[in-house]
Amino acid sequence: MQTQKQVVGREGEEIAEDYLKKKGFRMVERNYRCRGGEVDLIALDRRVIVFVEVKARNDASFGSPLESVHRRKQQRMTRAALIFLSEHKLHHREARFDVVGISFTAGAPVVEHIQNAFEVAW
Repeated sequence: MQTQKQVVGREGEEIAEDYLKKKGFRMVERNYRCRGGEVDLIALDRRVIVFVEVKARNDASFGSPLESVHRRKQQRMTRAALIFLSEHKLHHREARFDVVGISFTAGAPVVEHIQNAFEVAW
């Protein structure tokens, strides 16, 4: 049995995936997990590998979805991204980190997409 938070998260990931596909992204993997962390979506934006964190909220009491990607989450995503790149021998490819926020607070979901949401010194 899924919690309400899990249902909102899964629905948010589906909306984010559809949104990115409409923008021309090609999905590579969903819910990538490894010993270093997790990445919600991994996609290609032309030749750039994009590691995407999806945050979905159905109320604004904890702030916007985009505000919740803190330093610790960024570090986990970075570790997971490095492992993914290593496993697939893709260290030579350009990569970036995006955040997609989904708000369900007023009728139809509102999607916010921040490209290159944070920088990492590889």
